Amino acid sequence: MKKNIYITENGFIAMATLLFFISMSLIIVFSLSTVVLMTNKIIKNSLASAQSYYTAESGLEDGILRLIKNYDYTAINSFSIDEDAQVNQNIIQTGNTASIKSVASYKNNERQVMAEMTITTSDISFHYGVQVGEGGLTMLNGSKIVGNLYSDGSVVGSGTITGDLVVATGMSLDANGLWDTYDDDRRFGKNGDPTDIAMSFSPASSVVLSQVSFFVKANGNPADGTVRIVEDNAGSPSTSVLATTTFLASKIGSSYGWVNLSFSSPASLIGGNTYWIIIDVNSSPSKYFYIGRGAGNSNSISKYSSDWSGSSWTTDALGDYEYKAWIGGLATKVEGLIIEGNAHAHDIIDATISGDARYQTISGSTVGGNSYPGEPDPPFVALPISDSNIDDWEAAAVGYGILNSSICTQSTDITIDGGVLDCDFEPAAGITITINGTLWVKGNINFGIDTELVLSSAYGDTSGVIIADKIGSEATSGKILVENNVVICGSQGINSGSCYPSVGSYLLLISTHSGVTTYAIDVRNNSDGAVFYAHKGTANINNNANLKEVTAHKLNLSNNAIVTYESGLANASFSSGPGGGWVVNSWNETQ
Repeated sequence: MKKNIYITENGFIAMATLLFFISMSLIIVFSLSTVVLMTNKIIKNSLASAQSYYTAESGLEDGILRLIKNYDYTAINSFSIDEDAQVNQNIIQTGNTASIKSVASYKNNERQVMAEMTITTSDISFHYGVQVGEGGLTMLNGSKIVGNLYSDGSVVGSGTITGDLVVATGMSLDANGLWDTYDDDRRFGKNGDPTDIAMSFSPASSVVLSQVSFFVKANGNPADGTVRIVEDNAGSPSTSVLATTTFLASKIGSSYGWVNLSFSSPASLIGGNTYWIIIDVNSSPSKYFYIGRGAGNSNSISKYSSDWSGSSWTTDALGDYEYKAWIGGLATKVEGLIIEGNAHAHDIIDATISGDARYQTISGSTVGGNSYPGEPDPPFVALPISDSNIDDWEAAAVGYGILNSSICTQSTDITIDGGVLDCDFEPAAGITITINGTLWVKGNINFGIDTELVLSSAYGDTSGVIIADKIGSEATSGKILVENNVVICGSQGINSGSCYPSVGSYLLLISTHSGVTTYAIDVRNNSDGAVFYAHKGTANINNNANLKEVTAHKLNLSNNAIVTYESGLANASFSSGPGGGWVVNSWNETQ
């Protein structure tokens, strides 16, 4: 008997379905395994790439540190961070600019980053061969200023000025200024803050307002503003402007200090009337100003606004702003000089003038050009360096650190990488001193016979600074003495006792000594590469010395002393020094 065999469709479908799912599962498992392996590889590569990037960043930071701290470095430097991470560092410095490239490789993953850096500078303009403060100038036989002279005090003697001479009106500090108490701050010029502030001023008698001073500091590097003297309008500033001058940001440092600003056309004020001194600046998110504020003051009213000419003014209920008002009108004179250019002073006495003469009175003088009697006195001009500028340079020196006291009496050639010397700096005569950063001496400075003082070549066309300042002892300390045959050069270098041709680089020597009977700066020799600045005292230039630039509160030029002005000083940039003033302009990854 024959059997019938039955194959059901249901069994075949089940078998096919099972095989399909097994196949799909294998495909999925294989795919997932592949994805996991690829993902793992990608993650490893990403981690390796990230590690390479951060290794490159480390190399870049190392290069920046070497520049800022002035450590030795080679242009191309290779080193390992661990056995798998290699860094190739390339540092190229040209004068005040530098580029740093860091290329890193970690497990065959290469990344590179780069920074561009520059040295910060302060632009200080010396527009005259000699500029003198209220102390005035005395010139003895044979002394000469080759260039122009601007003096805020009388100029007397028997010397010669080859250019123009201007003697400004004498000034006195008005007691109605508000400047005796500082308690806190008023910020202005930051986004969301006032951009304009104002201080009321009422002179006791009719006066000429020649200069104003503000107790201020800056954040960042804000732009210049404008100072305006305006009339009163019902207890607030009006828009009737009597005088203007520039609110010079270059004079304002990062720490508080008094900044003097003079008017080229002073304001004539009527006694008993109220006037307003306005500071008008731009708004910025990160570059702005502060002015000191006295909570206990009551002699004036201080106000703020978002727009001095179009918005209302709000009284600052927390206190009044710190300022000084300087009143002109005191008689000054020029007496006994030979002036080969023009002359302008209140009184001209026994002078020989080749050009024009402008004056209130004249006697015993000869004038080769035209005479202009009854001319108003020239305006007072503030000296170019402020307390704040000096404070910032001192802060830059502090950044280098405290120097070893053995340098105070250094007896061999030395390179000083900037810093602070807490002593009288009296190195041995005849050595060479190379300055490679801002130097602050908390005492006196005495450069002995045959000493060579030169800036590092890394300064390029910028200039360096040495300060003698013993804070709290300015009446007795902070003096600078430059003996015979001392040679001072900028970054151009020195050869056989003479400076190479100038590249526009100078060494600025600042004294804060304020003694009346002693000299702040005493120079006994020629100097091709120095700028001398007696901030509050007297500079004495001895017989036969020949200098490029001297600025002082008071100045004496002895027999045959000569100051020969160099036009490049009008645009001199003073640097805090290689390693002390580097700032990062850009920092980015490159290909």
